[in-house]
Amino acid sequence: MLALQAAALLLLGVALCQPAAVPEDLKQSSAQAPVLDAVKNRFQYRRLGYLPPPPRPGRMLRASPVEELYVEQILDHFTVTDKRTWQQRYFKRTDMYEDGGPVFIYIGGESQEGASRLADFGLYLTYMAQLLRAKTYSLEHRYYGKSHPLPDLTTASLQYLSADQALADLAYFIEFLKKSGEIEDGQPVAVFGGSYPGNLAAWARQKYPHLIKTAISSSAPVHAKADFVEYMEVVGRSLNRVAGEFCFNNIKKATDRVVELLKTTEGYATVKKVFRMSTELKDKLDLDAFFETLSSPFAGAVQYNRDHPPKSVYSIKYICSFMAGDDLTPDEAMSKLSKLVLGEPADPNKTFDWSYKSSIKQYQRTEYVQDKSGEFSSDRQWIYQTCTEFGYYQTFSGKDIPFPSGYNDIQYSYQTCKDLFGDDFDEKLITGAVERSNLVFGDRSPDVTNVLYINGNVDPWHALGILRNVSATKAPAFVVDGGSHCADMDYPDDTSDSDEIKAAHEMVHQFLRTTLYEVPDGQPADG
Repeated sequence: MLALQAAALLLLGVALCQPAAVPEDLKQSSAQAPVLDAVKNRFQYRRLGYLPPPPRPGRMLRASPVEELYVEQILDHFTVTDKRTWQQRYFKRTDMYEDGGPVFIYIGGESQEGASRLADFGLYLTYMAQLLRAKTYSLEHRYYGKSHPLPDLTTASLQYLSADQALADLAYFIEFLKKSGEIEDGQPVAVFGGSYPGNLAAWARQKYPHLIKTAISSSAPVHAKADFVEYMEVVGRSLNRVAGEFCFNNIKKATDRVVELLKTTEGYATVKKVFRMSTELKDKLDLDAFFETLSSPFAGAVQYNRDHPPKSVYSIKYICSFMAGDDLTPDEAMSKLSKLVLGEPADPNKTFDWSYKSSIKQYQRTEYVQDKSGEFSSDRQWIYQTCTEFGYYQTFSGKDIPFPSGYNDIQYSYQTCKDLFGDDFDEKLITGAVERSNLVFGDRSPDVTNVLYINGNVDPWHALGILRNVSATKAPAFVVDGGSHCADMDYPDDTSDSDEIKAAHEMVHQFLRTTLYEVPDGQPADG
């Protein structure tokens, strides 16, 4: 009986906080919940890539000067007898370039790249390219987007997906640009990356200092960790900081009510009705998948917190407005949570499959999956990298979080790796892979120069980043107070950027000028 299973699994968390009044600006006036597709896309927030906001009113992403090209790349850089090659996609923009300017390379990560990365009003990188007269490139990561080293995503094919191979791709790409005359002798190269590509940017400078002069590493979780308990701890703190205690309290009130109801057959029937379940929650994995899905809107909003555009699902204040209410009853809080996670389907009788089996089914597909917009799915590939390199599993095993302990633990993620890639992908393999990554890449104490590390302290991923200077002048760190994931990478906006974001942008500006030209005033156009 599920009720008995749930009761046996339950590990009680901290008691509810005292009720807190809801700020007036967060009281939800509209009854329409956002469309999140949280059940369908429950693994999406596990990917940590940069998610740029849309341009501000009056600005358009002008991508016409950007070329889409391909370069022949080696499949396995570490087996000299393997002669296989493939076509790696990259983007190029040279209309801002003038003689004497540097070369900027944006490193792609665990998602599809596009011309918008180098478009006007796209990234702070583009703004700096205008100032420093730079050529700009964007290199798509192997196995993501349209860069397919092999025709499928079987476990055997994915063995060539790793940070090591991606770094070698970057080195060979730079060498290709040199041989083709696009990078001249002595011309400085800067690499940029945010999130996992922020790791790659720092590691590329560390590994290939003869090719790369400087690196900007934004929101980079350089410390690999399997049981990433700090993620949800930061989610809890950031909800309190940005929205107020009411949001944390009402989420916890809702999830505690669900846990309580699951102890009885009648209560389980209530949960099934409120969350429109089409299937049974039969075991611990089903419960793990269910509770993880309930956390996803809040994790996503905290990670990418932006107040532009209005009513964005990546705004803490907006998402928390759907949990607003002073002195909500547990049932009222649970109802609000259901409405937020499920939205309001046109068909009031629509039901959802919350099972673990359904949650991983789409990620067991071994072909490249493309949606109607032309975007290729990245989830299977990224989960593979977490299993074989980084861990990064955002469990509920931490302290002071609004989600129930005892669910979504590390064993849930270990099982996911097995179910997607085979029984060899067990705890021993994953923990060994995590240890290897920290050993090989230097963890939080790399021997490196000319790298600037930037993190935001609202972003849950900052807990795995470098927050203190590796070297005050050669490898400094900057923490953006109130900053979210990769927020420093956004194109600047004097009317809306916080003082902290402006300070981060200025630090990037000065760091590039100093390290690329090795004198404080440098040679670029704005000097």
